[in-house]
Parts: sequence; structure tokens; C-alpha cells
Amino acid sequence: MLKSLTALSLVLTLCASRSLAQSSLADSVQFFASASESNPSTYVSDSLPQQINVSSGDTVIHWMTMEQALAMQKQNPRKLFVEVYATWCGWCKKTDGVLANAEIARYINANYYPVKFNCETKSTVTFKGREYRFINEGNYHVNELALFLLNYKQSYPGIVILNEDANVVGMRSGYMDEIMMENVANYYGSDAYREMPFNEFEETFVGKVK
Repeated sequence: MLKSLTALSLVLTLCASRSLAQSSLADSVQFFASASESNPSTYVSDSLPQQINVSSGDTVIHWMTMEQALAMQKQNPRKLFVEVYATWCGWCKKTDGVLANAEIARYINANYYPVKFNCETKSTVTFKGREYRFINEGNYHVNELALFLLNYKQSYPGIVILNEDANVVGMRSGYMDEIMMENVANYYGSDAYREMPFNEFEETFVGKVK
């Protein structure tokens, strides 16, 4: 009985949080259609380079933690490019290969603070004044921040774009190939999302990835 009440309390809490998030983001967030379902596989190590210095000429993405990126954003406003991943996710590993493309990496380094966020991190993460904790109840084995960033979809990998004020302006769940990844990165990095829908941008954008 106690476990049932605990689970019900969790669901009600998540639903309330979701309602607040959607009402505040509905006017600004553009959500892309979900791509293929994730395929379980072994992922790369969770360890991240603790680098803050970012060079626009670098052809390897210099990943940061969320805390590092937000600290940098306060000093020098720039968008955040967030990859939300799971350690067991095969499509997340494939996405690592896409993000290793030199042209994509160079563009992300030049226009974003890149963040790699493990959806199952058990560490409490502070984001915009609120603490997000790990949930381990029922079907939820995830950090609350991953749920918030992905609009409460447990679908990985997820690419989330935050503007210079750390507000979510774009999200896509699922695998993207190199061309689509370059399109998405440039769509938000160039601020084209403020002026036209994504499909219109795709028709005119000429990228460097072949």
C-alpha cells in the first residue's frame, strides 16, 4: 500500500512539473519528430574531459558538464548544444560517430557550449536555480533534468538547444545522420529558427558535410 502511494505521488509530481514546463515553453520550443527507437548496446565511458577553453578551429568537440557550460554562459553568452544520452543506448554511440565529423565539431565549438548529459546520472544537478535529482521509482530510472530537457520523453539520444538565457528552444529525440545534424546545428546556431520553420531552412541551407 505504501509503495503504491509513493508511486502515485511520484506520477502526480511529474505531471505537475510537466504541466508547468509545457506552459512556460510552449511559445518558444520547436519539437522535432522522434527518430528511430534506441537499440541497447554498450556505450563509451561516462568520463568527460574537464575542459573549459573552447577553440572555434578545433575539430573535436570539447564537451563540458552542464555546470561548466552555464558558468561559461554567464561570462560570455552563447547557446548550449546538449546531447542527452544513456550508457546502454546503441544509437547514442552511433551519434558519437556523427558528432566526430570535423565540420560538425568545428561548427559546434564555434557557436555553442557543448554539454554531454548522462540521463541516468545520480548526481543532483542545479539548473536555473532548481535542483534536479535522480528518480528510481517504477518505470523511471532517470535524472529529472533529462526528463525536463526532453519534454518528458525517455527517448535517446536527445539533442537539446538552449538559447543564451538557458531556455530550451529546440529538441530532437533519436538518431540523426551527419547531414541532419549539421542542418539542426546551423538552424539554431545561425538564429534562423527565429525567422523560418525548419523545413524551409533545409530547402535553402548548403552545408559543408558531404
